[in-house]
Amino acid sequence: MSAQVQDLTPIKGVTYYYPPHDAVLVFKDGAAEIPYGGLPVPLLEEDYASLDGEPSYDAVGRGVYQTLRTNPDCIHCAAYATLLRDAYPHYLAELASHAIMLDSKDVEVPYIDRKISSLKVLSLLEPDNAGLPLEIGRAYLDRGLRLSALHMSTVSIYRAEHFLRRALELTPGDGRALRLLGEVCYLLGKYEEAASCWRDTLDLADADEAERFRVRLARISEGRLPLIAPVDYLEAIGAAFACFHTGDYEEAVAILQDVLMDGIFCAEFPIADIHCVIGKSFVQLDMPRYAEESFRAALQLDPAHEESLACLRKVTGEE
Repeated sequence: MSAQVQDLTPIKGVTYYYPPHDAVLVFKDGAAEIPYGGLPVPLLEEDYASLDGEPSYDAVGRGVYQTLRTNPDCIHCAAYATLLRDAYPHYLAELASHAIMLDSKDVEVPYIDRKISSLKVLSLLEPDNAGLPLEIGRAYLDRGLRLSALHMSTVSIYRAEHFLRRALELTPGDGRALRLLGEVCYLLGKYEEAASCWRDTLDLADADEAERFRVRLARISEGRLPLIAPVDYLEAIGAAFACFHTGDYEEAVAILQDVLMDGIFCAEFPIADIHCVIGKSFVQLDMPRYAEESFRAALQLDPAHEESLACLRKVTGEE
């Protein structure tokens, strides 16, 4: 059994149970049953600890649902998703409702991760549905641009690229997928491919989006591009924010000032938090004049940046 365990995906709070080969899952008050023998079944640790024979229908459902929500890419994921569909449609409906609900809100990164997991499970059951990888790709792109997750920006953006390309394999020429892929390619420094995606979809974009694409297309054709791929700058910003939170203020300032030296990147990605973190670092380094300049720079980019405004008032004594 140890060899089998090594082939399974570890899930926190889950222990795998190995049913007999003739095991059958009975549900609907005995009116329905599904053979599941030979499939390692994930159970919540408390359910596994209380086993007295084979696990109950509810115990199997809880374990499978938790496993797929935690890691929809786990080993046997397709079999678990099928079991969820056939024997636990209420859990599947819950996953779908989560994906829909989270799509309508401006949510934090943990909720984006939950949405991605839900969509991945649904995609296991509908592998030919191009809308699912498109939405997964869009969610990964959103995740890769969130300030709180910039340290994982490269991973997120490459995952976005993977799923958007999958969507285009299923529906070649889809305008929305191409526009999103263009954004991803631009972030990855694949400028010519980004330009190709946008040229092919200009007529399908709304007026504001089309104008933004035209500006970027002009910059690409003129060679006015960031010195390194934008995603590398985003990762650097994430690293600098981490330095700030661990008290390495000089390193945080040094990294962020290097980023600010690339005027083209800063014009494309005007991030007020860069100046705010520099300002807060200068406060910690007892350099109030430089801190004030940084907070004012942040407010030039975003006059409503509340943290910069509060910090500026504290540094200057203004009301």
